[in-house]
Amino acid sequence: MTLFPYQPEKLDRFALRLLDLAAGLRAMALRSQEYEIADFALHDKKAAEWCGKLEQWIHKSQAELDMKIIEARAARRAMSMPE
Repeated sequence: MTLFPYQPEKLDRFALRLLDLAAGLRAMALRSQEYEIADFALHDKKAAEWCGKLEQWIHKSQAELDMKIIEARAARRAMSMPE
């Protein structure tokens, strides 16, 4: 697995992409409710698996970001301390 550096803007674009996907699913749900379609079938096994892995990835990434933030705070404090 290769790590790629993410600037805040790139992370934001990725988040917006995921929101667009969620909005597409939400629109499908609303349309199926509007037209009272209760038996729309989807192959969702892989998508559900991907979502689970994505959730795990996000939790791990959040923890890694938290560590980076702690390191950055410590570095700032060290730079602001008088010698």
